[in-house]
Amino acid sequence: MTEPIEIKGYWWLPSSPEDVVVGILTYTPNDSIKLELIGQLHPQTSAVEEFINREEENVIYGFSSDAKEISLLNCFPSGGSLNFKCKFPIQRYKCQHLIIGAHITSSDTHFFFKTQVDIPYLSLWAPPNSIENTMVFNENKVEKYCISFKAGRNHIAHVDIENFRLSIDGVVNYNGEYFEPIIKQKTLITLTNTSDFSLKDAIGKIFLFEQFLSFAALRPIESKKIVLFNKLKYQDLDNGDKYFFPIEYIRVYHGIETNHEQNISKRWSFLFSYDAIKEEFKKIIKKWYSEQGDIAPIRHHLIECVRPKDTFSSVDFLIAIQGIEGFWWRFRDKDYRHEHHLKNSGRTHLYTIIEELVNEFKDIDRLKLNEININEVVDSRHYFSHFVPKDKKPYAKDGLELFELTRKIRKLLICCLLNFAGFTNDQISKIINDSDSKFFHG
Repeated sequence: MTEPIEIKGYWWLPSSPEDVVVGILTYTPNDSIKLELIGQLHPQTSAVEEFINREEENVIYGFSSDAKEISLLNCFPSGGSLNFKCKFPIQRYKCQHLIIGAHITSSDTHFFFKTQVDIPYLSLWAPPNSIENTMVFNENKVEKYCISFKAGRNHIAHVDIENFRLSIDGVVNYNGEYFEPIIKQKTLITLTNTSDFSLKDAIGKIFLFEQFLSFAALRPIESKKIVLFNKLKYQDLDNGDKYFFPIEYIRVYHGIETNHEQNISKRWSFLFSYDAIKEEFKKIIKKWYSEQGDIAPIRHHLIECVRPKDTFSSVDFLIAIQGIEGFWWRFRDKDYRHEHHLKNSGRTHLYTIIEELVNEFKDIDRLKLNEININEVVDSRHYFSHFVPKDKKPYAKDGLELFELTRKIRKLLICCLLNFAGFTNDQISKIINDSDSKFFHG
């Protein structure tokens, strides 16, 4: 959610629904979810005692002025005021999670069966293709312009992963007035479970897709809007179908701009698009979800590597090299040691790790991985990790030279993650040759 929200209503604790308090909830994008209460949540204690001894409230329920159930999770006291001449205190809370449309007791409550997610740049990665523009000619002149779109969804892909289905669909929103119609199309993902799942489960599954799209875009991406559905919250339609009421979930983003304007000219700035991996998509996304624990730290390191920053530091180099080392230790070291009969020797040296991985991906010509100076990588890694005297690490680099070295090893890390995702070297080479990403320039 990228728009601010203000909700006026009654608020109470699930354990004492009779003790309602008037208050205002405000959501400020990229900043906070704040609740200001006029009165006490614990009226059985004195106002002074409650104000002084306030603690975290796991859940606060609300009912808004537009008749919607509200749940606030993980609410922490954040100030207020208490005037001894006044009969009520002003109490403020900062909350981590906001659910509009339902009361749930915790993020572990199995309450939802489906979630629909709007993610910036997803429409560019997998175009919705829901609108058709046609021209009708008469005697070589344009007689009519026609814009048409499907009443339902334009299905792009779906994958069954363990106990849920991930679907990608194009949708069209039509609104506005007769003289100024507004037609917008976009791509959404929908996660449907075979049984009810919790908010925590939904967030975890969404996060993995956000990370996958971040990898494809080589930039951090988070969801713009998350809507969940409960099997019991619906309305029967005249045609026999059920309309499930949307339950909106809002969280606070820190450090990532969520108000992305989607520019069609940016379509080819991805590492790979959906069309580029269409034939392999089901296999790739299944592996991404099923082996999430194996790749999680390496995935985080890569996303951190490509996060837009105003400055560069040695930490950026260390993040990249640690991601490469993590890939080696998890997926290559055992086979390498077995092949070279090194069962009883010490740990594989960093020089060997880089050398072996460079050789593995050396036929991807555009990356020029053979230009990586391995001595510089090794000395820089030990110099910045262990703070050894620089005269003992003569190949260690700093400043602009370290920046250029980081650019080179980041390409190696991208190859490692593409390999994990299931791409062959030929496929990786094609992906990189077709990519217009800035990370492969120079």
